[in-house]
Amino acid sequence: MLKRDNWLSKQIRYPAYNFDTRYLTKYNLSNIDVSKYFITIKSKKKISKKFLKKNKIIFIEKNLTFVKKIVFTGKKSKKYNNIRFAKKEDKKSVISIAKRAFYQSRFFKDKNIKKKIAKKIKKNWVLNFFLKKRGNYLIVCEIKKKIEGFLLIIKNKNNFIIDLIAVKKNYQKLGYASQMLNFFIGTQKRKNFFILASTQQTNKQSIIFYKRNKFKLKFSKYVYHLKN
Repeated sequence: MLKRDNWLSKQIRYPAYNFDTRYLTKYNLSNIDVSKYFITIKSKKKISKKFLKKNKIIFIEKNLTFVKKIVFTGKKSKKYNNIRFAKKEDKKSVISIAKRAFYQSRFFKDKNIKKKIAKKIKKNWVLNFFLKKRGNYLIVCEIKKKIEGFLLIIKNKNNFIIDLIAVKKNYQKLGYASQMLNFFIGTQKRKNFFILASTQQTNKQSIIFYKRNKFKLKFSKYVYHLKN
């Protein structure tokens, strides 16, 4: 029913759990002492306002997951002068970008989570790549010897997930995010695979980006937190 999220627990210094929605109507959520736990609920269906109010649940966001099928054509991939794989010395710059991005994530939307903690979560999220704890590929956009964007990819069996993608404000809408994505695709020599990516329904810029890069909507989920 409750699945412990050990990593998130460490970030917020509070026991964090994910609630299995199969038990949503069977279990009296009011029995959970929310002063002791941080509970996340992700549901394919929208939960009624009456149920939310009764059980002190807060709607945070509607999360959209997109997918793109990649078919290997045998053609040589395009070279990008500004795009490359990350190096150890890029850590500080990448973390700096992460701390200033992702303000539409659920951690920033929940007013019960301090901004300081929300920033820390994103900082440590990308830091995990350099610690070899999360992610398989980190690609950076380097302009005039400065890191201006990054793309973090996770390998999931035979497919890939865009875990994080960010470009500094001054360099947004100039095609650098697409270049990082295409650079990654060009490094993969397998015949067929899928790339998945998730974003918030309110993040219009990200939705436009994925649609422009020929991603298709696969499914959506409603994200809730128990009032805390």
